[in-house]
Amino acid sequence: MTTANEPELYGGWRRSYSLGIATLNTSQTVIVVSTAMVVILSVAFGGVAPLLVTLPIGLVVVTLTVWQRHGMPLLTLLGARLRWQLASWRGETSYRQQFQAAPQCLDLPGMAASTKLVKAERPGDDGAAGLVWNQRTGTFTATMLLQPAGALLAAGSTVKASVRAWADTLAGLADEDGVRAASVTLHITPSSGRALSDHVQDRATASAPALAKQTMRDLVDSSPRASAQLSAWFSLIINPSAGVNKPKNPAEAAAETLRTLDGVDLAGSGADVLRVASDQDVKRLVRAGFNPEDLDAPGEEIDELVWHEVGPVAAEDGWEEYRHDGSVSVSWVLRAAPRRHVPYDVLLRLLSPGQFQRRVTLAYRILPSDEGAAVAEREVNAAQAREDYRQRTRRAATRREKVDAQNADRTALEEATGSAIVQWSVYITTTVQDRANLPAARREVEKAARSSGGMRIRPAYGGQAAGLLVGLPLGINPLL
Repeated sequence: MTTANEPELYGGWRRSYSLGIATLNTSQTVIVVSTAMVVILSVAFGGVAPLLVTLPIGLVVVTLTVWQRHGMPLLTLLGARLRWQLASWRGETSYRQQFQAAPQCLDLPGMAASTKLVKAERPGDDGAAGLVWNQRTGTFTATMLLQPAGALLAAGSTVKASVRAWADTLAGLADEDGVRAASVTLHITPSSGRALSDHVQDRATASAPALAKQTMRDLVDSSPRASAQLSAWFSLIINPSAGVNKPKNPAEAAAETLRTLDGVDLAGSGADVLRVASDQDVKRLVRAGFNPEDLDAPGEEIDELVWHEVGPVAAEDGWEEYRHDGSVSVSWVLRAAPRRHVPYDVLLRLLSPGQFQRRVTLAYRILPSDEGAAVAEREVNAAQAREDYRQRTRRAATRREKVDAQNADRTALEEATGSAIVQWSVYITTTVQDRANLPAARREVEKAARSSGGMRIRPAYGGQAAGLLVGLPLGINPLL
């Protein structure tokens, strides 16, 4: 519990575990048991001679399955590396635009190839909305542009109310049949501080009190390096066919998507909704992901772009980096959430301006009520099975295992009393225009992540292009 003078702490996050031997999950258990059975059967039917072959191979397979690196089994990491290498040899990691008579037939690179931008007119004077239609999955992605409100000077009660409001928003999405996933992205572009000085100077009033003028000058002088251009948006991935009203065509699907979006209330969650993103807004955000200089491009230039032109002219998806046009990007994914309880501003260092451009995305998958109940029960059963195994093997449970079992029980209890279960992750991308600055940009992100309450991240090995696309309003969410 916290007193009135203590900050509210949040935590209790846990990874999803499946049934398995000891700390192994189901797939690891199947591989280990299958390998052991192959060795045993080879001896039973072939004698000792096959053991000289099957035993070394079996030990290698078991070692690769059990030994982990970057939070994943080595066998999984090696498999991913092999798939990426095969794709590289086939030229599937390279993207080049060609001069064609019909450029409209071109697609965005990678996982965004099946997307199409739809301009949907909204009723009244609300203007048009830009919806990204994934023609492969049938989902539509709608985006709200946000203006985050600073919480550093806010009262503790205001911050707590904002956190509760955001939790209520996510819980409310569990009751929407068509909502598949959501994400919040902050795009941080560093500034030299000149923009902040000009902003304050243009709004200064000659008749203002001397103390007020001096205070503003001191604030500007003391924070020239903290100035940054911040763009934030909330994206909702919606499957219109999952609702009661089945759309018969893309127009009806777009209308159903807007209806669902209008039902989302972000009031009180700490961010003001500027507007629903138009087709021009979506083009600008996507284009800025590949070419940061175009974030402030004139609206006329953005309007003239067709959908494939918001992407790169050329791109190369490497194992540890993504080269697109004249820039290089590196992406990370969440490896482990903080194990201890943390305050609300735990991500402040990660979201603060740095020397290089950074984009941070919090991706959510809100489980429907029936699926959430099944997941909570499965997690409790898995924890109980691991406890039964420890008792049979007479092995004492570690402190970490005890805490994990308690978190599983608490999650099931909260779900039974009306809370929603949310799967979430964090994706980070930094972009530099000079490759020589890439090592410094890596260190900047990794240092900021280490100071975020013990949160652990790892590079998106073999998925750098996908990591960049997750941070754009394209409806790409790895949790689905």
